[in-house]
Amino acid sequence: MEGPLLYRVAVLGAAFSANKGAAAMLVALIQNLPRRLGPCRFCVLTTFPTADAKEAKPGDVDIVDASPVKLVLMFLLAGLSRLLAPTGIDQRAFCLFPAMRRITEADVVVDMAGISFADGRGLPTLAYNIVMTSTPLLLGRPVVKVAQALGPFEEPLNRLAAKAVLPHLSTICARGARTEANLRELGLENVIRAADLAFTMQPSDEDRRRAEQLLGTHVDSILVLPSEVVHRYARRQGRDYVATMASFVDSIAGQGHKVVLLPHSVRVGEGPGRMNDVPVCKQIYEQVTNKGSCLLITDNLAPEVLRAVVASSSVVVTSRFHAMVSALATRTPVIVVGWSHKYQEVLDEFEITGCSLDHSQLERGLLIDRLDGVLARREELVETIGRNLPAVRASALLSLDAVARAVSPSR
Repeated sequence: MEGPLLYRVAVLGAAFSANKGAAAMLVALIQNLPRRLGPCRFCVLTTFPTADAKEAKPGDVDIVDASPVKLVLMFLLAGLSRLLAPTGIDQRAFCLFPAMRRITEADVVVDMAGISFADGRGLPTLAYNIVMTSTPLLLGRPVVKVAQALGPFEEPLNRLAAKAVLPHLSTICARGARTEANLRELGLENVIRAADLAFTMQPSDEDRRRAEQLLGTHVDSILVLPSEVVHRYARRQGRDYVATMASFVDSIAGQGHKVVLLPHSVRVGEGPGRMNDVPVCKQIYEQVTNKGSCLLITDNLAPEVLRAVVASSSVVVTSRFHAMVSALATRTPVIVVGWSHKYQEVLDEFEITGCSLDHSQLERGLLIDRLDGVLARREELVETIGRNLPAVRASALLSLDAVARAVSPSR
């Protein structure tokens, strides 16, 4: 008797290492898709194959190299295979990379790329968005873009690229009202509204024990997750992000709060980078004078452990999007220093106001005012988050339904 059908799922735009937000989405997909679709074997086409191979991974997962240079070559080969398809040449003849073969073998490709096809991010980023999303389309595979932020599409080149690529996806899951409006304005009909998939990730009891060990006496502290991305924005504007955050930590420690500094994106053994918050965390800690009240954690933590640490905190202060998601997923009040519409559109789902500020407004006094306001209404915020959380989690599962429909349209 044959066993159950095993579905092959290829994933682009995410990794287990570096950006732990993308890792949280990956873990959520692996935890939950088999419940919607049946037994699955996952192939993660990653830009960090060496680092990802060292990470703990749930479920049945293969790691395959899809570094940026290989992605570009795959895109060109996929385009050539599509162009020459009428000649009868077997598509497999163009699959010179393992990642290409895995795409052609997949029942569905899940695109997890972060905020994409967005104005103001530069030509290299737009080109990368086009290459990543188009390659599996050119190879004839169904592609689902799970909930992420997209747009706006006011810049002519970005608008042209979005209109050329996005209509061909099986489904685009808009992560919030602004993203949905952006996509509808393009006239797209393959759009559904769905919350971020990471809301469905569940830590284990072992993950919670690991978090308790890390925190020690700093359970129920103010958790601060700095961002190298905002650090770079501030530097361009002539502002000292490190000094501001160190002064903020000292100020709240002086009020009697314990503080935990924690990176949410980690590249082990690497220097400063957009996906490595460890150096900026260390720089902030070096300038903190009240080190007795401040705990610095620089371990490379799995996303499930990170979520358990967030759940053990009193308030979260962050610029990392998925640190905000973990806070909301665990009913932990959060203060967000944002740089895109993607933050507020999620906070809006929880009916939360007064808990965010733009990175250009960041200064110690305003941050302290925000924290004082959150602490004063902490119980109200916990109740508000908890009231909206079930609907948001249900919305997040719609991405999985879209993936299942791409494999079996009758679902």
